[in-house]
Amino acid sequence: MPVQRKKMVSMTTRMKAHPGVFREDKGIMFCNFCDLSVEWKSKSTVDGHCLSKVHIKKRQTYENNESTRRQATISAITTAAESKKEVIEDLIEAFSIANIPLEKINHLLPFFKKYLKEGGAIPQAPTLRQIYLPRVFNNHLSLLQNFFNQKPVAIIMDETTDDCSRSVVNTLFIFWQHTKLVSVNFLERVNNSTIGGTLLSTLANYDIPYTLLRVFLSDSAAYMKKCFRDALKPIMPQLVHLPCCAHIIDLIGNTWRAFPNFDILKIFLSKIKDTFVHAPARKNRYLSHL
Repeated sequence: MPVQRKKMVSMTTRMKAHPGVFREDKGIMFCNFCDLSVEWKSKSTVDGHCLSKVHIKKRQTYENNESTRRQATISAITTAAESKKEVIEDLIEAFSIANIPLEKINHLLPFFKKYLKEGGAIPQAPTLRQIYLPRVFNNHLSLLQNFFNQKPVAIIMDETTDDCSRSVVNTLFIFWQHTKLVSVNFLERVNNSTIGGTLLSTLANYDIPYTLLRVFLSDSAAYMKKCFRDALKPIMPQLVHLPCCAHIIDLIGNTWRAFPNFDILKIFLSKIKDTFVHAPARKNRYLSHL
């Protein structure tokens, strides 16, 4: 029979047989849980130590403590992340309420890092717009939807233009003394059909039945009147249209322009407008004179 070579046993061999249990320190093998030296040359000594009640108890205690520590660490990290998120979202909301562009935050970052506890967690404006601003908007939208849900509201709609000359339709809801902007829509064409479709989709988003609506306020533009008459009144017979008084007064105030007796006055007002409105330097000199 061939002679079987005896396997060479080392401290490393014993440690590999019990991963995570022992460590080597200056040629001595120590138990990580009991903090005692163990004779590694004898397998029975090593196995006996690992199976002892004292070792098993200390190992369970160590593992329980480690599990608790990991949970506390995870909880602390989660709390810190939530705190960071809350600071950033509150900052975006404050800038939005104050009508301050988010680009201005880039100039305030050194100040935030120096004087605020969570100042170093505030990112630059592009990150705020891409990641955090949609969350703030969705949270604000959810609050509005919960507030106006199934409420009898009055509606205000008005069309304007933005800095790029795009048509913008703003929709506001009124409930008791609360008036809120609930929708901003960019329309390629503004007419009675698009206005009616915009309002109906907004009502659906806020889950407001047509039977609860009472008043529709708008300017006296022809497409607004036609929208109320052809699109809204047939499905909401209880709805009352209240044209804007200021717009009506402005229309009445401009009726004199149609009379030929006021031609000289129209020319005079046009010249005054050209003199001051279209001449900034002259306007500044006149204001300085006053």
